[in-house]
Amino acid sequence: MLNLLFEFAAFFAFILLFGYLWPAGQFYYKYHVRARADRQPIQERRPTPAQIRREILLSIQTIVIFALGATVLYELYKAGKTSIYQPFYAYPIYFPISIVLCLLAHDTYFYWTHRFMHWKPVFKYMHVGHHKSVSPTPWAIFAFQPLEAVIQFIGIMLIVIFLPLSPLALFVFLWYDSLVNTAGHTGYELVPKWISQHRFFTGFNTVTHHDSHHTNMQVNYGSFFNVWDRLMGTYQADEEMLVPKVATPAISKAHERGLTRRGREPRPVLHQGFKSRLRNSAGTG
Repeated sequence: MLNLLFEFAAFFAFILLFGYLWPAGQFYYKYHVRARADRQPIQERRPTPAQIRREILLSIQTIVIFALGATVLYELYKAGKTSIYQPFYAYPIYFPISIVLCLLAHDTYFYWTHRFMHWKPVFKYMHVGHHKSVSPTPWAIFAFQPLEAVIQFIGIMLIVIFLPLSPLALFVFLWYDSLVNTAGHTGYELVPKWISQHRFFTGFNTVTHHDSHHTNMQVNYGSFFNVWDRLMGTYQADEEMLVPKVATPAISKAHERGLTRRGREPRPVLHQGFKSRLRNSAGTG
């Protein structure tokens, strides 16, 4: 029992420091504390202190759940029930392939579970807490309700159990996931246009892509990539998000009122030119 408590404490401290405080703190300080005139936020609406407190409290709750899950996963590893292999350099050609497979598997899992959590019968029990941050900050990266936190960790657990990985490949995947998640909640576009508009970047998401999901909950469910969004008709291009700034606060306030009224998901605000495409899509979440 003492060993389990020690493992839980070690995982909790590691996730708190290196998975939350370090990435979220860096991005928040750089883009919110040391704001610069040449950095324009995606939304005109700014986060409030009450919102940030809520994001941090929910995130700490999530870290407890993640630490419990990591302890269980580590016990499975010690019992030989995972696909982690040693030594980490055993299959050098497979190493980069395994990281790509992690990204593809997790992005698919994230898209469909994320879309499921937007289903109205379960939305208020799983995902409404995250969407109370209409204009999110980096402190919202783990701002999940308990059921969502469990679902998120199950995705990682399935990868570790079934996909052969070296410890280094797993670390690289988790590091990249943390980077993308933190950037996506920064509120400032970090991807230069010369990259985001290049044809080789077409399938990747930008910060604006996820930020638009916080103001229009029927689009942009993907994590790393937008392939599933494009296939399922839930993709909204960054250019459609960049409407005149004066419109953004009105969207956000209406959105937040709907969220705080008995936890119901409000009717999303759709930009002109997108309504007909969404109406004909395969699903609306």
